[in-house]
Amino acid sequence: MITVSEARTRLGRIYDRKCSAWAVVPFMPGDAVLLGLQPPTDRQAASDLGLVASWLSGWSKINVAGLEIIWEQRHWPNSGTQLIPVKLEAQSPQALASFLGRASAWEIHHARAQRLLNLGSGNPPEASAFAAVVSKLMNKIAALENDDFDRVFDVLHWLQQHPGSKLYPRQLPVEGIDSKWLERHLSVIKALHVALGGAEDLGLASAPKHYRVRFLDPVLAPAGLCDVTAPIEQLAKLGVPAHTVIVIENLQTLLSLPEIPGTVALHGAGYDVRWCAQLPWVRAATLLYWGDLDADGLNILAALRSVIPEVRSLMMDVETFTRFAQFAVPDPNGPGRSAPTALTTGETAAYETLRDSGGLRLEQERIDWAHALQVLHQTLDEYPA
Repeated sequence: MITVSEARTRLGRIYDRKCSAWAVVPFMPGDAVLLGLQPPTDRQAASDLGLVASWLSGWSKINVAGLEIIWEQRHWPNSGTQLIPVKLEAQSPQALASFLGRASAWEIHHARAQRLLNLGSGNPPEASAFAAVVSKLMNKIAALENDDFDRVFDVLHWLQQHPGSKLYPRQLPVEGIDSKWLERHLSVIKALHVALGGAEDLGLASAPKHYRVRFLDPVLAPAGLCDVTAPIEQLAKLGVPAHTVIVIENLQTLLSLPEIPGTVALHGAGYDVRWCAQLPWVRAATLLYWGDLDADGLNILAALRSVIPEVRSLMMDVETFTRFAQFAVPDPNGPGRSAPTALTTGETAAYETLRDSGGLRLEQERIDWAHALQVLHQTLDEYPA
């Protein structure tokens, strides 16, 4: 026998799984939710009449609009003729939610879903895709405070009406929002906006990424500025007549470099290192790369070499690792797998040594500074101006 409490538990699982879809897609007559109540047999009734009576009493008290309890007459030799509930049928999500004590939650789900769907009603080809995204996000949407949902809707509506505005996020003319609010709700807004056919960037402007450059030769420094941070587009216009450019993985090492004639140093910015290739004066110079002796550092080197094949590495070899191995530590990312194909034979040997050592890393700052400068100058001497 399935009691009222047990039925609520079972149907609650179904409701949790389907309510988001029900809020979006119209509920059809054939979608009714059925649950057999496993009524007792004559033998069960005779052996524990009190338990059966309690079960019958529980179901007789259920009176929910749209929820039908189907009763059947049973003729039992031991217990006589009895009217027994055999099946429950919920004919709408509202009815099921009411039975579960979640009527208010369902109303929020449904009302918010329908309000959002109206945003996509003007473009039928995108409407079904938008509905699928709304369904997927409904639990998050339903959990929003009323004011927050209103703001999400207002932002979506404004973005829909002003595609490609190129305003900065703080400039959005929507009441009640600020930059912190937008950050907290951006994932939901972006997913819904893109599903409506909008751009990934919401049509908003974003601050250009800045990259740091040190002019180690003051003669090359524009207007005497030896340490510059600027967007790629501006750096590309400088037309620096550098003989050598050194790309450095870590900022502290970049800041520690001394003055060197004819030389410019760039902060590589990790795996974003390919940005360097967009500077014509970098491509025209002798290019060196110095990063950490670890799997990431060598992968970053390979990434740079994929766009500037001539780049040469500094102190990213077995000899350097062996010399300063006492300063190596376990790599938090674990040992690398196979070495990138863009590495030289010596760099590949370093990669394999690090991997076969259980996954070690030697940060470039851990190399004795006097030794590092000596190797740097020796390398630069190989490329006289």
